[in-house]
Amino acid sequence: MARASPAAAYHRQISAEKRDAILDAALECFLERGFAGTSLNRIAKAADVSTATLYRHFPSKDELFAQIIERPFLDGSPESIETLPSGEPERVLHDIADRYARLILTPYFHPLVRALIAEAIRLPQMGHALEQRGHGPFLAAVKGYFEREHQLGTLAVPDAGLAAEQFLGMISSVVFWPRMLNDERRPSAAKVQRTCDAAVATFLARYAARE
Repeated sequence: MARASPAAAYHRQISAEKRDAILDAALECFLERGFAGTSLNRIAKAADVSTATLYRHFPSKDELFAQIIERPFLDGSPESIETLPSGEPERVLHDIADRYARLILTPYFHPLVRALIAEAIRLPQMGHALEQRGHGPFLAAVKGYFEREHQLGTLAVPDAGLAAEQFLGMISSVVFWPRMLNDERRPSAAKVQRTCDAAVATFLARYAARE
């Protein structure tokens, strides 16, 4: 396979840096002015790029907002969950719990979701973006993992979709929602770990396959 030239690699790096700059600037603009109050021209100016460059990376404001939502979920993407080992549910559940806690504690995630909820009342597609591009694929990947372990006989999970919602819900109810509603303090690392460990133990008490 032919290797890319240094010039081509340089241009890819510059393109990636401009894309990240656009995402960073768009996040700040959306948090400050909301979705409706933010124009692509304003984002381009904040990112110090031309509008043509912005459109090359993001064809619409909706797509730009959706990719901001995707950002914290990339570490726990469906592809990465599919590579987790089979037949070791306790080990894997701890891994999934840790990934999920990290992504919902991403510093900008809480204010972004608040902004999204405010916009979703008027623009329902914004709520759909969170489901389709953020939390939804992660939830589906966890569901798929439970289905595979059910087939292997290591878990007894007749409704994998419900089980996935229960598992992630045990974590988000402690780690995410209190901050969303009334407490800006980030939970301590010890509390997050206790929450994840308890979620795994509770899940296995209900769904671990019995001899």
